[in-house]
Amino acid sequence: MKSKVHLQKLDNYSLNGVELFVRDSLNVLDPQNSLFGPGQKVLLKPNLLRGFTPERCVTTHPVVVEAMCRVLKDMAVREIVISDSPALGSLSAVADKAGYGFLEKKYGVRILPLTDPVPFENTEQVPHLKVAGCLQHYDQIINLPKVKSHCQMTMTLGIKNLFGLVIGKRKPALHCLVKNDKLKFGKMLIDIARHVNPCLTIVDGIQAMQGQGPINGTPYPLGVMGASKDMTALDRVFADLLNIPLEKVYALEAARLKQFGQYHLEEMEISGIADYRSLSVENFKQAYPIDISFNPLKLIKSFVKQFYEVGIKERLAGQRTTP
Repeated sequence: MKSKVHLQKLDNYSLNGVELFVRDSLNVLDPQNSLFGPGQKVLLKPNLLRGFTPERCVTTHPVVVEAMCRVLKDMAVREIVISDSPALGSLSAVADKAGYGFLEKKYGVRILPLTDPVPFENTEQVPHLKVAGCLQHYDQIINLPKVKSHCQMTMTLGIKNLFGLVIGKRKPALHCLVKNDKLKFGKMLIDIARHVNPCLTIVDGIQAMQGQGPINGTPYPLGVMGASKDMTALDRVFADLLNIPLEKVYALEAARLKQFGQYHLEEMEISGIADYRSLSVENFKQAYPIDISFNPLKLIKSFVKQFYEVGIKERLAGQRTTP
C-alpha cells in the first residue's frame, strides 16, 4: 500500500485555514476515523527548541497547535498535553515565549515537561540513549515539526523533531557519543522514531527557517503545510520541495538504509495539489555545515547557561510578575 502525503498551499497563519487543512488531512489519511476518539489522552510534540517569538520561526507556530487542539476537542479527546524538552530554558517559559500560554485556558490543554527517562532497545547500540518514559501514558502521539534548515543535519523535520523526546542535557551528550558520524546519528534518530511511533505528523511549513538553522536562521515564506502517517515520506517530499540533496539529509538516508517508512516517491500517494512539484522552490538557503559533536568546553557552557536560565533568570522574572 502506498504511503499517503497530503499537502496544501497556505500563505499565512489563518486559524480557519490551518484548521481546515488539519480536518482535510484526517479525511484523507484516516477515512475510517480510527485514530482519535472519546476518552483518549493525546500528546502533541511541537518543536519548542528555544524561547523565541513565533516570528523567529524557531518553534512550531501556535496557530498550528491550536488548530490541532480544536480538531481533537471536536473528537471528544479527553486530555491534550503539549510537551517537549527545550535545549535551553524550562518548558513552561519556552512555551510561553513561543505563544502557547493561552492554549491552557482556552482549550483546557496542559503543558507538561517530559519525565522518567528510560532506555530502549536501539539497533545502533548508542550508549545512554533514553527517551521519556511518560510517553507510555498516552493513547496517541502527534508529531508537529517546523520546517527548518539545520547546520548539523542539513534539515530538521518529522524524524529529527522526535529527538526532543530525549530529556534535557542527554541530547548534547548523544551528539558526542556518535563521534561526529552524521549518518550514525541519523540511524539513532530512526531508532527513536520507530520506538515513539507517532500516529500522525503535521508539518508547519508556512513560514520555514532557512540559513543557519535550527536557531540562527532567517524566516523563509515557503507557504506549504503537509501531513502524513508516514514521517519518512513526508520528510522526503519536503526535501524535494526545498531542492536539498538527499544524500545530505542524513535522517532520510538513514531511513532508506534501515527501511523505515517510504522513501521512494513512486510509492507515495500525494494529494491536495495536482502537481506537488509546483510548490518547489529554488532559493531556499541551506545551512553552512558544522560538526555534529560538541567539544567539552561547549558542553560545560551549555550546562551553565541552562542553570542560569532556569535557576536564576526565570525565577527572577517570576518574582517580578508576582503581585
